[in-house]
Amino acid sequence: MLIGVSPLTVAWSMCAAACGMLALMQLVLWFKQRRTAIYLFSTLMALGAMLSAFTELSLMRILDAGAHATVMKLQNLAVYLLLIPMVWFIHTYFGTARRWLAVTITAMWSVAIVANFLSPHSLVFADAIEIKRLTAFWGEEFSIATGPANPWKFLADLASLLITIYIVDASVRAWRQGSRRHAAVIGGSMTFFILLGGIHSPLVDASLLPMPYIISFAFLAIVLAMTYELVNDAILASRYASEIAASEKRWRLLLENVPLLVAGVDREGRIDYTNPCFRNVSGYARDEVVGRHLTELLPESVRSEAREGFSAAMRGDLPPQVETALKTKAGALRQIAWSNVLITDPEGEPAGTLSIGSDLTEQLKAQNDLQETRREMERMGRAMVLGELGASLAHELNQPLAAILSNAQAARRLLASGTAGGDELRDILDDIVRDDTRAGDVISGLRDMVRKGRAEPGPLRLEAAISEVGRLLRSELGAAGVALEVEVARDLTLVSAGRVEIQQVVTNLVLNAIRAMRDVPAGRRKILIRADRIDHSVQVLVMDSGSGIDEAMLPSLFDAFFSTRKSGLGMGLTIARGIVETHGGRIWAQNNPGGGATFAFTLPVLEEEPVLLGTDA
Repeated sequence: MLIGVSPLTVAWSMCAAACGMLALMQLVLWFKQRRTAIYLFSTLMALGAMLSAFTELSLMRILDAGAHATVMKLQNLAVYLLLIPMVWFIHTYFGTARRWLAVTITAMWSVAIVANFLSPHSLVFADAIEIKRLTAFWGEEFSIATGPANPWKFLADLASLLITIYIVDASVRAWRQGSRRHAAVIGGSMTFFILLGGIHSPLVDASLLPMPYIISFAFLAIVLAMTYELVNDAILASRYASEIAASEKRWRLLLENVPLLVAGVDREGRIDYTNPCFRNVSGYARDEVVGRHLTELLPESVRSEAREGFSAAMRGDLPPQVETALKTKAGALRQIAWSNVLITDPEGEPAGTLSIGSDLTEQLKAQNDLQETRREMERMGRAMVLGELGASLAHELNQPLAAILSNAQAARRLLASGTAGGDELRDILDDIVRDDTRAGDVISGLRDMVRKGRAEPGPLRLEAAISEVGRLLRSELGAAGVALEVEVARDLTLVSAGRVEIQQVVTNLVLNAIRAMRDVPAGRRKILIRADRIDHSVQVLVMDSGSGIDEAMLPSLFDAFFSTRKSGLGMGLTIARGIVETHGGRIWAQNNPGGGATFAFTLPVLEEEPVLLGTDA
């Protein structure tokens, strides 16, 4: 042995220094992450191990019984500072320990430490002790105390045994849940060194083992194992933090440049982030909008409802998609479709929302303009059809008007001759009323077909609508030498459609068929209109005996501005398709096997037919 050098002093001083350094390291980590309690528990454990090393070294040098009692009480306090933070470290770090057992151990050791300071000597010895001097194998002397055991010591021993059971149970459960590394390193080291210290200390107290206490060394090993795992976790956390930061940077770069509105809102409903697109659309600068409540950017009429909706979202009831009006700085309203996600804090509690919005204002305006243009085109289409029917319609009106004039002149002659009878005058007046009604029906039909707007769909009997088209086109058919035949199933179901619009479709298809047969000999010009029930639809066919349609043109027939005639505008079939599809049907064209072409369209039937008053069955 080197002269003047005490191996016991060197070893226990180094142990105390190592524990103190580990305590300082854990304390720094705790100051960096104060919400992480495991660093505080490990700091207390390391301080307890350091205090234990100093008290163990002092106990090896003490020769006075009174001083020994004081130091022994501090030694038991050091053990208390080791064990209780260890219990709660396991509970917090593993998340698998039984809380009731942790509370029980804490309570038992707390009672034992109170007994330690109230006892005449300490928790280990009841009263007077004897200080013995022993010699280590290298020749250095040290002190060991002997005396009667304190009755309260069993409580500390039982609590220490429960700690071993507690740690083993928590480690096994953590192992089963997949945390095998932590269970093996931390749980295994704690169990081994607690058993080592728990067996060694009672043997020293009973004078069965002539050695100094080594509790500080056992717990130094435990603190080292804990520190190793915590540092490893810190390194992993730092790596994950770097990856998260890089990912956040990529996402922020994406959000800053995406051509969509992005807004972040905190749990109070105040805006904490907006991207350039949001600011461009709203007209607000960053400092003008961040910090404002989200409802301040909404119309006043919906603010109350929006506040209630956000409160519900913070309770977990966040609609994934919602459409709202955004009030810009200039006072204009922009219609925005939002997709929303709930942001949570580390505890899983709602921390706000992130919303990505698409500006629908121009799209909705374009749709409205398109609908208005379409309605105007339909009106123009009806006017174009009627322009072609002008001559035949004039003929249709001339007939009833000429009949009215003829009947009126006949009545006048009878009255002038004085031979007029009541029955003859009544018949003449009935004829005038009938012809006048006929002329009125023709004029009313014309007005309905050219008026602006769309008739509300209602229960429609196709047989009556098709027959009326036949009457309107009678002169056109006659002038072209075309025979019209109508075949409608007797039990045909009603459809839900606008009468005038469906008549426009049929009229357009019949006029196209008439034009298609101009080069067909007069005796072979024939148009057949057939209506039948097909599953849940009514199918209407307009078949002609013309030369058919060029196969290359079939796919483009219903495109806007496509026409087979040089003077045609190419809008008639486009309008017809729009009307049919608006009513839930479809329209197509095909060539007949025997010559000619067929234009067909379908309309959905009414599931329950209403009672039509004032109509013939």
